[in-house]
Amino acid sequence: MSKKFIWSEEYSVNIQEIDEQHKEFFVIVNDLLEASEDASVTKEMMLMKIGLLGNYAAYHLGTEEDLFSNFKYQDAPEHIKAHDMFREKVKELISKAETENVDQKELIGEAADFAGDWLLNHILIMDKKYSKFFNEHGLK
Repeated sequence: MSKKFIWSEEYSVNIQEIDEQHKEFFVIVNDLLEASEDASVTKEMMLMKIGLLGNYAAYHLGTEEDLFSNFKYQDAPEHIKAHDMFREKVKELISKAETENVDQKELIGEAADFAGDWLLNHILIMDKKYSKFFNEHGLK
């Protein structure tokens, strides 16, 4: 099995709502990893799990983007560009999942590795940039 994605305080952005959402993201990614090792994974399970990733991403990224808008976060355009890249990749994964002869385990593993690596890097590089800004505006 690929490495599990483990939450630690290193990933905290000091905003409880966002940290809780990031923790849930870790759960979803780890569920994908487990499914990639399951010999009995079906196409329906694969579509459901990758769909859940996409739906949760839409919810979480939307939360951040609402905060950007509400508080006039100056680095929002660059940040939203990174979110859009994630959204496009998830659409691509869903499109692949819907094809006839797809290796379910391999595609779930690809989704898990992509989402997990993206999430870790995104939190540590992009999300950490807004911590101080939002904390100064009263978000904790």
